Amino acid sequence: MGLNRLHRICSVTFAGLLQAILIPEVRSESVHPRLWLTGGAEMAVRESIRKDPLAAGYHDALMAEAGRVLAARTCRYEIPDGRRLLRESRLALHNIMHAGWAWRLSGGDAFKSRVIEELEAACALKDWNPSHFLDTAEMATAVATGYDWLHAELTPEQRAMCEKAVLEKALLPAREAISRESFWTRPISNWSQVCGAGIALAASVVPAGDPAMRAELVAHCLKLVDGCDRFYLPDGIYPEGPGYWHYGTNYHVMLLAARQALGHGPGKSEPALRSTGRSMIHLTGPTRLVFNFADGSAASGGISPAQCWLASRFDDPLQVRHVREGLKRVLGANDGRLTRGNSPLGLIWLPPADAGNGAPPESAVFRGSQPVVAFRTGWSHCDVWLAVKGGTPAESHGQMDVGSFVFDAHGTRWFHDMGADNYNLPGYFGGKRWSYFRLQNRAHNTLEIAGMLQDEAAAPCPLVDSATTGKVHHAAFDLTPAYHKSAVRVLRRVRFHPETGRAHISDEVKAPKGPVVWRAFTDAEIELRGAEAVLTKKAGKIRLRSNGENWRVDPATPPGAAENQNEGYRALALEYPAAESVSIEVEIQP
Repeated sequence: MGLNRLHRICSVTFAGLLQAILIPEVRSESVHPRLWLTGGAEMAVRESIRKDPLAAGYHDALMAEAGRVLAARTCRYEIPDGRRLLRESRLALHNIMHAGWAWRLSGGDAFKSRVIEELEAACALKDWNPSHFLDTAEMATAVATGYDWLHAELTPEQRAMCEKAVLEKALLPAREAISRESFWTRPISNWSQVCGAGIALAASVVPAGDPAMRAELVAHCLKLVDGCDRFYLPDGIYPEGPGYWHYGTNYHVMLLAARQALGHGPGKSEPALRSTGRSMIHLTGPTRLVFNFADGSAASGGISPAQCWLASRFDDPLQVRHVREGLKRVLGANDGRLTRGNSPLGLIWLPPADAGNGAPPESAVFRGSQPVVAFRTGWSHCDVWLAVKGGTPAESHGQMDVGSFVFDAHGTRWFHDMGADNYNLPGYFGGKRWSYFRLQNRAHNTLEIAGMLQDEAAAPCPLVDSATTGKVHHAAFDLTPAYHKSAVRVLRRVRFHPETGRAHISDEVKAPKGPVVWRAFTDAEIELRGAEAVLTKKAGKIRLRSNGENWRVDPATPPGAAENQNEGYRALALEYPAAESVSIEVEIQP
């Protein structure tokens, strides 16, 4: 940390906050709390609430949410889809963390009693559904948090209740899963982060069962989560998309932030997360909707505690500004509700204001297994933004979205990623996955060649060229691995004019085995004028021009009645006949 930066922080009394949050003291196992809200951090948070209006507003929102928790039901054993208890695990975490926060920061027997009530409900469940181990890990995190934050207030019987439940319903099932080498016990997806972190946290603070077994579990889970550093290399883009970024990264950070106080030392995965907070800034359009590639929703996820920790930990002024401005918006809307289960952690990790933070660059490039380039004209709500990806369907939660793009202008989204479908559709994560329309390239803003799907097991389609300076920014993706069964070579180039927002998408397809169809999905009104298409919304108009072929409108309706019917959406399409070489040029004029 630079001396000037440190001096500014000290001048507003935040030195204690950063010391407590970022370099927490190693504490004895008999001392509580040890999870995040350690003694120094708690004092620093109180000072932050007193000095920083944003922190004060954040705390008010947490207290309001805690008040709602007092009247809310406790978790119960409900598995409505026949598979997941996850909703109940998240309810328990939300209730315990918010009521526990209110009790620690403001006192009041009602909040303490509410935490104990939730602990009793969680511990009374017959199991924590280990067949879907995310449920188990999140419930273990919830009970561990309540046990830790209220440790001195719990009776010996209540502590024994928590210890027995954590042992029987989380630690022993985790040991069994590890012995069976369940898929999540390797660094493969968000499951690895959530399950690894949840079990490591619970085993570290709840003295349940044999100490040697707990030590073995902790060692395995620390190594597991550290191994997930590959998700963020080399530039911070997360392979499962922005929605799962919040989920996996929040648990990853919860463990990183607790490691020192738990006596585990710093995590080796921490350096890999340095740039990932910036990736989320660039993957969010002016509409505040994200580029929801893979299984995900475009809805804004707001600001999560992980983003607060990353901005503070890496002392990144751009992330600091994004976090603080985003929280101001959230607190000023929707009655200021903060509904994430771990929202209190965001206040513990809230970075202090820094007036000299500047503005992020308009364009950015992120490589990795799902490379993305994002271009924009500026950072206001009405600026133009284009994001394009390469990648592969083979990543966890991957879809056949190789080459796809999204486009914002005039304060609205014009071209959409349709998002995930219902996870409970038969074979959605199995043998029928690629039969569902939303997961195919036919439902993305990319190409269909010779009527064929992209290769589901394709090697990542790389970013092969890019420039984010000058009057025209550009990028090129080699899409050949995804289309090798239907063409000899496929290259998608994108050019973007940062002053006007005009965009060009160029596709070169060598030796396609059949017609080449270009599609982009929109909810706008469409007027076709031969090679020109005019799209209209209340916010304004945009125009598209092709190089010779006439536009048509395709339905967005899937073949299966059980699938999302995509009401309100249609596909703007071009079709080029097979030839030795097919060149497609599309200009988007905002």
